[in-house]
Amino acid sequence: MQITIEDISPVEKRVEFELPWTEVAPRLDKAYDALRREVHLRGFRPGKAPRPVLERLYRSSVEDDVARELVEMSLGQAIKDKQIEPVAAPTVDKLEMKAGAPFKFAARIEVRSQVVPKDYSGIALSRRPPKITEEEVDKAVEAYRRQLTEFLPVEGRTVASDTDVLVVEVHGKVGEHKVKKNSVMVDLADEGGGPLPGLAQRLRGVALDGGPQEIKYRIADDEKVKDLAGKEVSLRVTIKEARVRKEPAIDDEMAKDTGEADTLAGLKDKIRDKLRETDGQRIRREMIAALVKEVVKRNPFAIAPALVDRHADAIISRAKTQLMMSGIDVEAGGGLDEAKMKKDFQGEAEEEARATVLIQAIAEREGVQVSDADVQKRIAELAAARQENAKKLRAELESNQRIHGLKMQLLEEKTLDMLLAQAKITDEDPDRMIITPNEAKGGSERLVLTPEEAKAEHLAPSAAAKPKRK
Repeated sequence: MQITIEDISPVEKRVEFELPWTEVAPRLDKAYDALRREVHLRGFRPGKAPRPVLERLYRSSVEDDVARELVEMSLGQAIKDKQIEPVAAPTVDKLEMKAGAPFKFAARIEVRSQVVPKDYSGIALSRRPPKITEEEVDKAVEAYRRQLTEFLPVEGRTVASDTDVLVVEVHGKVGEHKVKKNSVMVDLADEGGGPLPGLAQRLRGVALDGGPQEIKYRIADDEKVKDLAGKEVSLRVTIKEARVRKEPAIDDEMAKDTGEADTLAGLKDKIRDKLRETDGQRIRREMIAALVKEVVKRNPFAIAPALVDRHADAIISRAKTQLMMSGIDVEAGGGLDEAKMKKDFQGEAEEEARATVLIQAIAEREGVQVSDADVQKRIAELAAARQENAKKLRAELESNQRIHGLKMQLLEEKTLDMLLAQAKITDEDPDRMIITPNEAKGGSERLVLTPEEAKAEHLAPSAAAKPKRK
């Protein structure tokens, strides 16, 4: 077999193949022999149909099958021998099969970017201080109270109060998407959550013993699930069940019932510790995001379109999951406009794809490896979280060929840990400045200067009248 490779771009190759007829003919003979045993033709005993008759009736399909087999075999051998790293299935064209002549075809193969990473060590990062507010503590205490709340059937009234919990049947549309939920629970006291943004507020004060009720409104433009933002909602809602909440008082007795502390003060202290730990994890994620963005910026390279498409598909899949969790039938009415979504997510998908390739290249250069002990530890953690058997979970991951994905995830995490450890991290001073109400709303006017700015003010009062903006 002759193989000719041409680099079309840094991420695309054209590979031309030529196989002598002596390699093709035996495969055709084998295919016709197998066909002769399988087909039943009138006038011929089973397995005795002549080759010319079979060729006249089945030549096209037999040659297609043999060609496909030869293409797969040739591509597999070329990828292995020439150490090609495809990121998508090759595109085959110019396929020629003629008796007695060499079998020829060509394939376009998108390949992994060849990156020599640089300037990724010692990146300057700013680490903000933890932000723990008493409002967050109060919300967490309220969450404990909700967990300990009892829900009793509504008695003595016929309309929903602002704190009831309803079980409703919902039909209708959100924008162009169909909604169909036979039974969904809506907490009317939940301002931000619920199965559909804004639904809880519209159900307050509705009749509990009536039939289907029409509800129409528009979801806010700043909705977190951006595929729902600004959508017109038209629903037909039927109340199936209504419950009134019986909440415990927020006191030492409630704190004891949580099993976390003996006093309300002790419970709040534990909550502060948890919030501080959670925010610490959030700070770390923020620094990693900033680090990755800077590393990608410092290392421009060509990226295979197929790899970007794969990341775009993953983003779309996550968006679909968010919509389905909101009760929207994403397949109804022709489904989502995935072509438009892919276009909208193109920039985000390309950045994700570049980061993935670059982190893998850094891991290879630095010799970062994932051991079987690392894999087993992560599987044990996943099994514990799912309350499953670790051996059974590993067998499942291996049978579904998902163990490789887990290893790549661990490799990325270990590489990011290394980069973060090498970064030059500066802690922000929480008392560095006081901000005005305007700045809190997104403005930039400073009320108190930094020590450097104060010194400049002393030396040059006229210049300090317009302090530098940070």
